[in-house]
Amino acid sequence: MSVEDNIGKALKDFLAEAEEILDQLSLDLVSLSDCADGGECSPDLVNSVFRGAHSLKGLAGMFGLSDIAELGHHLENLLDALRLGKVELDQAVVSTLFESTELLAHLVRNASATGGEGADLSGAMQRINDCLTRGPKPNQDSPLARLNIPERVLSSMTEYEEHRLLENVKKGRHIHSIRVSLLLASFDSDLMELTDALKQAGEVISTLPSASSGLDSGIDFEILFGSELSAGALTPIIDREHLNITTFGEPAQQAPTPGVAAVAAAGEAGGADGEFLAPAAGDGGAISAKSMSRTVRVDIGKLDLLMNIVGELVLSHSMIADVAARMRRDGLIAPSQDLNKAAKGLEKKLSELQKGVMEIRMIPVGQLFDKMTRIIRKIAREQGKKVELKLYGVDTELDKLIIEDISDPVMHIVRNCIDHGIETPEARLAAGKDEKGNITLSSYQKGNHVVIQIDDDGGGIDVARVKQKAVKLGIIGSVDEVSDREALDFIFRPGFSTTETVSEISGRGVGMDVVRTNIAALSGMIDVENFPGQGARFIITLPITLAIIKALIISTAGRTYALPITSVLESIIVEQKEIKTIERKEVIQLRETTLPLLRLSELFELKGAAAPESCYVVVVGVAEKRLGLVVDDLLGQQDIVIKSIGDTFAGFRGISGAADLGDQRTILVLDVGSVIAEATRGSA
Repeated sequence: MSVEDNIGKALKDFLAEAEEILDQLSLDLVSLSDCADGGECSPDLVNSVFRGAHSLKGLAGMFGLSDIAELGHHLENLLDALRLGKVELDQAVVSTLFESTELLAHLVRNASATGGEGADLSGAMQRINDCLTRGPKPNQDSPLARLNIPERVLSSMTEYEEHRLLENVKKGRHIHSIRVSLLLASFDSDLMELTDALKQAGEVISTLPSASSGLDSGIDFEILFGSELSAGALTPIIDREHLNITTFGEPAQQAPTPGVAAVAAAGEAGGADGEFLAPAAGDGGAISAKSMSRTVRVDIGKLDLLMNIVGELVLSHSMIADVAARMRRDGLIAPSQDLNKAAKGLEKKLSELQKGVMEIRMIPVGQLFDKMTRIIRKIAREQGKKVELKLYGVDTELDKLIIEDISDPVMHIVRNCIDHGIETPEARLAAGKDEKGNITLSSYQKGNHVVIQIDDDGGGIDVARVKQKAVKLGIIGSVDEVSDREALDFIFRPGFSTTETVSEISGRGVGMDVVRTNIAALSGMIDVENFPGQGARFIITLPITLAIIKALIISTAGRTYALPITSVLESIIVEQKEIKTIERKEVIQLRETTLPLLRLSELFELKGAAAPESCYVVVVGVAEKRLGLVVDDLLGQQDIVIKSIGDTFAGFRGISGAADLGDQRTILVLDVGSVIAEATRGSA
């Protein structure tokens, strides 16, 4: 491997790690923003943000990304001052932290795209410095004097620990000294278990090794702990052997916990060698160097390559099955049976391999929803609105590449919900609503599709304005030509916007049409429901994966196409006399419902299409929409691998890609969502 290849691989590793750090930073900052509003903040949360900035700075420095390292260093300074109480947590500081994190994300994206950085950091640096110079007013009175904490304890504390001690004292909490003796072989896990229990009742300020109790195989610790609870109330919570509690500033009259007597007894009667007798539950077994995690980070490009190989194997299987069928037709019964048996075995193993690779590619939708949390908080703050995000179905899984491609459309819808949907706090109160608006992101699996639903409880879509805008643009002649439901589809037209003023968030009229196009490129559909005065709902329906799918092979006007079987509901034979025309559109009556028809030959303007006495109608559906595709013949089902047809044909509606068949033919794959949208648009 060349030096350039090594550098490229190292940069990819950095970008994967940096993305995880930034995602966690964003989530922590949202919680920190809530702390700024509520006034009470967990020091563990501030420390988590501090560690994230510190880790990102260190990683960037290792890879020579100086801009990221420099900004990370300044951000680390601000967070350190926040940890030490030198800077007060308010919305100005939170805004600076958000802006700096977004700039870091921008720098990381630039490094991903170009290998370099390139951004003006002066503004971010100045805002950080402004926060650092606005430190809190100094307080000359030290409340530590009345506690009579030994000098040996105070002198061993770091600046941060002393700050946390002061904060606990100011809040009127009891300050306890907890001394514990632990078995040397398992002290790390035992100490972690004790610390976790203590954190449920207060704050662990400092943990230090203390003077030995004289037990050869034991180690002692002194934990400085702040809590609303007295020593007596703490005892049942952390009841364990070899532990004693003393409270500073109060008479030292606490009786030792039940385990203290056992410590003395163990020291006197522990055996000839004075062996430390640990409780049975504390025996952690032999020390192991194995990793606790069995997770491996895999580049999605490697999974794509693996999936392509699986796809080629699927194609090879189809060719073998085709050869077996031809041999049988030619009278070679015995060899064709053997070949067909081998093909069946190969098909079974291929199915297992395909399922395994697909499971690796699947990730929870919650990863997408988490990214929306920071975006919603930022935009709501800029708009002067109060918005709460609610998440449901975060464990629903989708193909990694589909989640990546759907991220921007979902983000744009969310931005529109805040900008156009959610009202200002004053307007909501006047309308009898809670001043805080709600945006709900939910997902669930529906057959072979996943539905992502975005709801807001704002004012809804002003359909009257949509119709007036449509008349102004010449889409319709008058507002009475279309129903309210049909008018909602206009918001997905290019350049359509009811907003008169252009904002930084939305309103440029170049958004929702791109959203629909991007979703259609994933063989998905988007629909909208309106609740005037109560909000709006956007429903996105997507296939679980686009890698290897089972398809129905159809023909019309001498051309062959593949139709994803996940969108096929049924197929029927229809006589020409059963087809009716309503408002210049062909329909049939199917089980007491009227089903609109679309002839593929007319959609693709194919010549030579015959009009037989009967034809096949393939009923397809995405979400709640149904359509009957009129075709000449059904040629059977086959597993196919969808391949891109390139940028030249990317804008061709109704086609999602191409696929190779077992007989070496290449056919086009129909995009059912786009075909239905095209037919619906024609009827509107």
